[in-house]
Parts: sequence; structure tokens; C-alpha cells
Amino acid sequence: MSEKKIGLFFGAGAEIGYGLPSGGRFALDIFKGSKSEDREAFREQISTIDTQSQLATQWLPDNFKSKRINVFGKGNFEEIISSSLEHRRQSTLSYLENFDSKIEAILKNWDISEEDLRNSFQLETGSDIGDKLYSQEIALNKKLADQVSLFGSEYFSAFIKLIEVKPDNTLKKIITAFLELLLGALGQNLVSQLNDELFEKAPTTVNIFDDISGIFNINYSNVGQIGMEIVIEESRENITETDSAHKIFIELGKTVLEQIYCETLDYQSLIDSHFRYLYNPKSQWAKFTKIAVFLYTVRRYILEQATIDDEKLENGPGFYHDLIDLNKEQRIHAIGTTNYNNFISKIFQKHDMHDVSIYHLNGSVHDYYDPYKNRIISNLDEVDSSKQIVVPFIFTQSGVKPLTSITMSQRYVDLYEKFKECDSIAIVGYGFNGDDGHINGMFRSLIEEDQKDIHIFHYNSDNSTLSSLQRGYKNKLRIDSTSKLHIHLINNSRVVEESIWYESL
Repeated sequence: MSEKKIGLFFGAGAEIGYGLPSGGRFALDIFKGSKSEDREAFREQISTIDTQSQLATQWLPDNFKSKRINVFGKGNFEEIISSSLEHRRQSTLSYLENFDSKIEAILKNWDISEEDLRNSFQLETGSDIGDKLYSQEIALNKKLADQVSLFGSEYFSAFIKLIEVKPDNTLKKIITAFLELLLGALGQNLVSQLNDELFEKAPTTVNIFDDISGIFNINYSNVGQIGMEIVIEESRENITETDSAHKIFIELGKTVLEQIYCETLDYQSLIDSHFRYLYNPKSQWAKFTKIAVFLYTVRRYILEQATIDDEKLENGPGFYHDLIDLNKEQRIHAIGTTNYNNFISKIFQKHDMHDVSIYHLNGSVHDYYDPYKNRIISNLDEVDSSKQIVVPFIFTQSGVKPLTSITMSQRYVDLYEKFKECDSIAIVGYGFNGDDGHINGMFRSLIEEDQKDIHIFHYNSDNSTLSSLQRGYKNKLRIDSTSKLHIHLINNSRVVEESIWYESL
């Protein structure tokens, strides 16, 4: 019997075990971190451009060397909030609707225990958490929601109680941030519904009614900004059981807000609105420099700031180290990844696995991009700094424009052709998010057109059933049948039903 060929595809979840952050934490850290180093590096790159070159005379604006280098900052918060509430409002509402269980999960691995927190609250207020709830005293406008479980939450009520006992501006800001996120998400639901259903009835013979649309919107300058400011600009302080309840709840509130934004932060519209100016710096120099510096910040964060478990990366265990044993049993034919680093390559080189092709479909820290010529460059020695401007070739939540480059298109085609030759394909740590539609489409074709067996290894953190997960992935992939879709529930030890994950293949 001939040796089976296995294809593998990895997303960000495959690297969490090596110490890499989740996608949400990654995004938050990028916006929290300093960008001054990257701004100066880009300024230096600009300064080396020959002002008589074609790049300078045809593509860059006049006096480009003396112009300000801009970066994303507080002024962009509104755009981030707008995108987050528009595209991930249900995640925001789900978090706030499960406020108590979310906090209980936080307290399992926090500065102090839940018992210490409750003792501190009792000492300061004279009552226990949960003794007094505000579900009967706070009611939203019925047009927004009939009932909001947040107001009946024990911990949210505890926040309110502390303000009643002793007013505190910082605690007030935190509670206001919770309410802004709640109202923003509910308001976005209402606005979307109104805009979708402006007329319950209208004559189909007159198109004037179809021309009226999207007339309602939310003023995002007044929604969610306080929470963003707290998370981005205020640092978290460690606390002990001897601290006051006010201080403990302030730091708990910061932790909760940070987790909400980690789970719901969406900056796709921000990147979309700036990425196009990589190709036209004359039109909007500020937006051109913002997106360019942002890409350098992302690269530096991946290489220097992200916490990596060096011991695990060197010796395992982890998904990438599992491939060494997998390759002994079944031949790994090709690997695709949305991750930016080259951890897989380093591990393979150490174990003499040089014949496996690895394709970075969202760019990598070793790729650079020349927007002037729409060209990917893998060797900086090829760059003439007097005639070229390059930026790291890294897709975040958006930036699909460089897919039109020949090099990138070839990567997709080559990986797709390799996967077509495989007997089965395993997917680990990849979420099939909407901004990765170009990758989702590849898997859809493999299932529906090429009849390939796709195995998705799902980390079962929410106790979902296999049938519900299968329906969910069916919807994300937009496929008609699940006959070729196989879901495997995996735990922290990379085990499926008492066996190492790859044995399921």
C-alpha cells in the first residue's frame, strides 16, 4: 500500500502553547505598544531616497523628507470601536450577558482569590457580593432590549454598590465603559435593524423606496472610547488581599475591559481605510505613513515583544514538534500557515526535515513588500534603499491587496495544488474568520470540488457538541454538505479521545 500524503494548515491557535498570544491579545498589544522606534526607522528609510529617482519624482509627494511621519493613536479609537461594534457586537453582548461567569473564570488565575475579593468587599460595604442586585432598579429603553442580564449580575451590582458607598472617579469610568459597550452593541443592533427594514411595505413598481437606505448611524465618538483609553493608556497594577475593595475592583475592572477588547477588538476597517494609501502616498501622506509604520510595529512585536517559551520552542511539546513523529508514520506533503514567524522551519531544520514545503499565506517576518512595484521581496540585500521603499509583508485583519502580486498568487496556487495531492488535510488553530475569506475559499474548493477529507481540530473550551460545531464550520465554510468535514475535539495536551491528535488522521 502506498504511503499516505498528509496536508496541514496552522492558525494562531497552534502557537499559543509555545507562548504566543491569541489574535485578540496580539491586536491589543500592538496598539498599546510604543511606535517611536518604528517611526524613526521608517523616517531613516525615507531619508535615504534619491530625490531624483523615479520613485521620488513620480510617486512620492513634494518635500517628502521633511514631512511628518504619522502613527496610529488615540485619534483612531473611534474607527476601531465602530468596526468592533459593527462586526463583533454579538461577542460583546455575549460577554456582558455572562458577566459573572467571565469574572469567576478570571479569578481562577488572578492576583487574589475569589474568596479574598469577597472578604474585602464585605469588609468595606458591610454586605456580601450578590446580596443586593440592581435588576429591578435599572431598566433600559424597551426599544434597545426587553431585559439585560448585566443589571442582575452579582459582580456588576458589586461595582455599583462600591460607587454608592464611596464615589471614585476611576471606578466610575470603568462602570461607564461597561455601559457604553453594552449600549453601543445594543444600539448597533437597533440601527442595523432600522436600516435593513426602513419600510415594512413598499410598491415594487417604484424604485424610490430602494434608494433610501442607511440613514441611521451611531456617533461612535461617544461610545466605547472610555474603555479603549483605560485599556490602552492605563497600566494594570498588581493587588493583594490587604488592598481596599475599591482598588481591587478598579484593577478587576481593567482586567475585564482588557479581556472584552481582546475578544472583540476588530481593526479591519481601520486597516482597510489606510492600506490603499500604501499605493498612493501623494494622495494621503499621513495615512501612508501610518500603515507603513504599523506594519513595522507588527513585525517588531512578533520578533521581540511576544512572549515565547524558548524551552518549549527548542524541545517541545507542541503541535510543530508532533509533526516529527507524524512524518515517520505518514508523509507530510505540504504545510500552510497564517502565522508570521518561521518556528516550523527552525524545528524541521533541526530534525533534518528539509523536504517539506511551507507556505505563509498571510506573509511572514522574512517577507517585505514593495508597494510601488507590487512586489514581494524575501532578501533585503536585493533592495536599493535609494530607489525603493519597502514595508514588512504581513497581513493582519485585512490587507488583501498584495494578493495581486505574482509571488503571492503563486503561493496560493502551489499550496492548493499540493493539498489536492493529499489523502487528507488537518487544520489546527485556525478560526475561519471572515477576513480570511481568501483562505476559506481554498478549503471550500478542496471539499466541494476535489472531494478532500478535511479534519478540523477544535479546542473544546466551551463544551460545544460535535454536531453544533459541524454546523458552525459548515456555515463558516459555506459548504452544502459535511460528509467530507471531520471535527475532532482537542484538549490542552493536544489529545483527542486519549490519543495524540494526529492519530485521528
